[in-house]
Amino acid sequence: MDRAGGAPSAAVSFLATSRCADGGFPLFLAQPTCVSDVDATALALQALLAADRPLVAASAAQWLVSVQSNDGSFAANGVTNANSTGLAAQALFAAGRSLAWLRARQFLVSLQVTCTGAPADRGAIAYTPGGFDASTAARATAQAVPGIAGAGYATLSAAGAQSAAPILACAPW
Repeated sequence: MDRAGGAPSAAVSFLATSRCADGGFPLFLAQPTCVSDVDATALALQALLAADRPLVAASAAQWLVSVQSNDGSFAANGVTNANSTGLAAQALFAAGRSLAWLRARQFLVSLQVTCTGAPADRGAIAYTPGGFDASTAARATAQAVPGIAGAGYATLSAAGAQSAAPILACAPW
């Protein structure tokens, strides 16, 4: 919306006032108890930065940092995963929280299938540290890559895009 002339001020105000007392944002709005959610907070943070609401965005960034695990990951519903960590990494990068972003990035990179994996899986991101599952890899990879690259939604563009996926270069055995 930022690139299309900006979000309506009423929408931005509604989002900003949906913040929970701890600084995060809920997945479900208008609930009796406001419960902050990693994914919702990461998306709200990026939207608020794009809408030039840095103070509200800063409290969201602080909440994300406060719930980041020691290994750099983030969890949703008690499950440490690449999806939530990827979204949080994007938001932390956009908010200038370099150390927290680097920790999240390192966790995401640790989930990447390397040259020891099946050739068709190389480069993909596992959903959890428990191992690679092809059924969850497409979404996990799609949400992790912008976090690894340090590209928030407000700065994504098609510039430099290629139609073919890069091939992970592996040394021959």
